[in-house]
Amino acid sequence: MTTFPPAGPVQAGMRYLTVLTLVLAQAVAGRAQAQSDVSGTWTAELRNARVFLQVRTAPPKEWNGDRSNGDWSMGQSFPIDELAGLPPNDERFSVTSIKFDLHREAGTLAFEGAFRDGRGAGLFRFSPRAQYTAEMKALGYGEDLPQWRRFQLAIHDVGPKYIKELKTEGYDKLSLDQIQRARTHGVTIEYIRDLKRQGFRTVALESLVRTRDHGVTAEYIKALKAEGYTSASLDDLVRLRDHGVTQKYIQDMKAAGFGSATIEDLVRARDHGVTPEFVQEIRGLGLSVTGLDQYVRLRDHGVRAAFVQELKAAGYDKLGAEDLVRLHDHGVTAAYVRDLAAQGFKNVPIEDVVRTRDHGVSAEFVADMKALGFKELTLEQIIRLRDHGITPGFVNHARARGFKPADVDELVRLKNGGLWK
Repeated sequence: MTTFPPAGPVQAGMRYLTVLTLVLAQAVAGRAQAQSDVSGTWTAELRNARVFLQVRTAPPKEWNGDRSNGDWSMGQSFPIDELAGLPPNDERFSVTSIKFDLHREAGTLAFEGAFRDGRGAGLFRFSPRAQYTAEMKALGYGEDLPQWRRFQLAIHDVGPKYIKELKTEGYDKLSLDQIQRARTHGVTIEYIRDLKRQGFRTVALESLVRTRDHGVTAEYIKALKAEGYTSASLDDLVRLRDHGVTQKYIQDMKAAGFGSATIEDLVRARDHGVTPEFVQEIRGLGLSVTGLDQYVRLRDHGVRAAFVQELKAAGYDKLGAEDLVRLHDHGVTAAYVRDLAAQGFKNVPIEDVVRTRDHGVSAEFVADMKALGFKELTLEQIIRLRDHGITPGFVNHARARGFKPADVDELVRLKNGGLWK
């Protein structure tokens, strides 16, 4: 006999339901071999006046085809009043035995099992409604509807009522798969009407599925219209929604001075992390930045307020946006500027400091060459030494061989002449 250590009520409840589900799954597996009806296991959670229900069953072999013999499962959230027999909004509901039903036009799913602390598990069986096939044929859906297909249609609540309502809204001559897809993705009749009221009257059903999937609601459309985006297409709205452009973001960007930003501007700015806070930070540093494009460029190239402040403290207090981008891209930091200044190179023009950084000139290299007696080198000469691979080690090697190079030209001649070899 298996024993368990003491556990709290929630853990004990979950353990109980897990064991129950496993036992029931074995029972269903044995029963499915003997019968052709649709039955399986279920788990559920009661929360916020809704039932988060998952059903699992073994599909018929002809449906599974060459795929593995895995189970078919579906999870969906239902208003609790759609399941006859469950108590309204009782998140701590516990019972050792319960039966409840989900009634659909295609048939009824009958559930039995148990709940503990608002979580349940058990068995279900699907009973098709006899009149459903004839009703569907009358609407033009005369294809064979085996029990498994009717079960799926019942789960997703596809029936004459929804089909007739779709026709009323102008969606006729649809395949059953198209209708099921729309239903599965939450394209309700009210959703269709809401979008029509916002001016989208001739939208293809597949487009509605897309907008619904991407969270484009009538409220979102209204909010964008209120901000002046009255001509946005559904594709525009999907793009804006996907990229996190909210009404507040638009309002904040307007307050920051971007009242005429296009949809493309907003998407790009949001994608690249340009926030009103970032705009204010950059402006607060006294930088002359115009247009969202420049803010996007600064953000993309890693230019932040701290970087600008440090360069200002190092002496570069009149930089433009492009200067900052260039310095950051080439790895010119305030520390690098200070180190060069410590070696005597102060107030170096941007072009020169970028060039020295690109050619690998470090403060350590300058200090080492000074220690060897080369104290009056210009940046141009130092770059030349670096480009020719002349290191302090090479200077010491030349001197050890009896050479006494006194200037950069002589060092370069010795290096190019193969002395190092």
